[in-house]
Amino acid sequence: MNHNLDHKSGLSREKWLGLAVQAMSRECKTKFSLDSLIQAMPVSKGSFYWHFKGRADFLAALVEYWDRKDTQSVIDALETLPASASAADKLWELMCIVYEMDFGRYDLLIRSLALEFPNIREAVQAVDRKRLNTVRMLFSELGFKGDELEMRVLAFVNTTSMDGIVFSGLSAAAFERQLKLRHEFFVRH
Repeated sequence: MNHNLDHKSGLSREKWLGLAVQAMSRECKTKFSLDSLIQAMPVSKGSFYWHFKGRADFLAALVEYWDRKDTQSVIDALETLPASASAADKLWELMCIVYEMDFGRYDLLIRSLALEFPNIREAVQAVDRKRLNTVRMLFSELGFKGDELEMRVLAFVNTTSMDGIVFSGLSAAAFERQLKLRHEFFVRH
């Protein structure tokens, strides 16, 4: 059986995951329920079981989707920058990508699921390590070390991933100004 495409609805597994994460985030549910998810989406319960063996399979796939879309795609974009780009320029680009693509939009959802379902917690922690290591490398290139390095890395990752939530009411111009000020703060010795 090909689980990549639901032939009845034409909905691929990837599209199913995209719709699911949007619906779960939009519904702001603090607990996962398959029935409430199905009600919030234009799909049937059979479509869920066409693509996923069960809840554990779905949640693992959801974390993988989040990693691909909201973490690995940012890392890949940074790797396409010219080798001559400075670490400060790369940090600025990272901040802009996360903001422009709203890559932090599902972080709270995924983290609340990891609290509810310990079987995905390790996968979420692996994504966090990937994010932290990428940012740590950039701050290391800027010359930060030890505790100062670690505090900048943690503060940068936390604030950058929460921008869309915390600053949702700002105009684009006001947010860009705030982003520039924060970038200057983070790279300054």
